[in-house]
Amino acid sequence: MNEKFFEEHEDDAEILKKPGRPHLVLLLQVGQMQFAIPFRTSAHRPKTGRVPHCFFFIESGRKSLSTVGRIPALDFAKAVIVTEKDIGEVSRIDANEFRELQDHFREIEAKFLVYLKYYVNSIKAQTNLDSPEIKYSALQYFTDILLTLDLDSF
Repeated sequence: MNEKFFEEHEDDAEILKKPGRPHLVLLLQVGQMQFAIPFRTSAHRPKTGRVPHCFFFIESGRKSLSTVGRIPALDFAKAVIVTEKDIGEVSRIDANEFRELQDHFREIEAKFLVYLKYYVNSIKAQTNLDSPEIKYSALQYFTDILLTLDLDSF
């Protein structure tokens, strides 16, 4: 993500900002929209029964580095909608995470769609609004756009 994107969203508290550090994201196309899903080095596992809000990197070896039970992940709840003008410089991720990303790309795509449908349907029905996956989602700043998505076609 580039600095201009962060300046435009400086008041949006749920959008992850990493001053002085690279903001690594996976770009994922859903219909006509491009989502930037951030890599997290330390994510919480969801409580049982909740919609998965992350794809956790279990095989990369970095899980063992955590002393507090948090592990590297792609955080769907912190995804944002972007255009080409929002994209910054190309960056590299850990080689083991890259392999795991390649090996599980379809699974990641499917899990993100499940989360996205859960988010949009919750907003439409005005349900689950106090659940952390909704309340603290960065998608809240893109609700008008998201409500135009025909999620049944995915």
